Amino acid sequence: MTPPLPPALQGLTRFWWDAADYLASAAQKRLGLWPVAAKPFLPRAELEPLAGLVGFLEAVLRRLFCLAALELGPLPPQAPAPIQPPRTGAPVPAGAQTGRKPAAPRFRLRESARQVSRTPPKPHFRTGPRIRFLDADTPVDLRDYPPQPTDILPAGKLVRRVLAINHALDHAAEYIDRMRRLMVTGTRILRASVPPAFHSRKLRHLQQESARQLHAFTRDLLPPDTS
Repeated sequence: MTPPLPPALQGLTRFWWDAADYLASAAQKRLGLWPVAAKPFLPRAELEPLAGLVGFLEAVLRRLFCLAALELGPLPPQAPAPIQPPRTGAPVPAGAQTGRKPAAPRFRLRESARQVSRTPPKPHFRTGPRIRFLDADTPVDLRDYPPQPTDILPAGKLVRRVLAINHALDHAAEYIDRMRRLMVTGTRILRASVPPAFHSRKLRHLQQESARQLHAFTRDLLPPDTS
């Protein structure tokens, strides 16, 4: 167990735990996730700001879980569960209802690194929309149409991310234990650079500064990457 966090950092983490809970509730309401996922599609003008909020909240949550795990100390790796023999009995017919609810999406603790392509994209020389023939099966190229705020876009991926955030907040102790076991492996958990969401112009100056302080404290306390 590591020494307790400094008082300033304790106050910072308490603020962001409360803020994360409030922001997750706000995102859930904006997606119509009560009582069911009611908005599988959203206009671009609503989807893009909400996606930025969700990305910001994910970055904050990972750093809060890291700080809580660092304060409690690492845990040994969990032993694999024993393999259960298959049950003997009548087979379950295909399509039969088992009575189980679908599992909630799980929040990803490790921050994925940016994928940088080594080969540049192929150049596209375009002078305008292509000529299409009505009797030909020509796929629609969305680059022919500029994005508009009123475009209707699928929100299924964003719904799953918000559900995963709420699952992490509802089961914070479980995620902290997972983070403590993850730290034993010595793999990189967070990116060293400040998340782009912490530089968003939609945040107030004090919010930006507070989020960057949270990142700086977490980065300084995390052990070096040995992977």
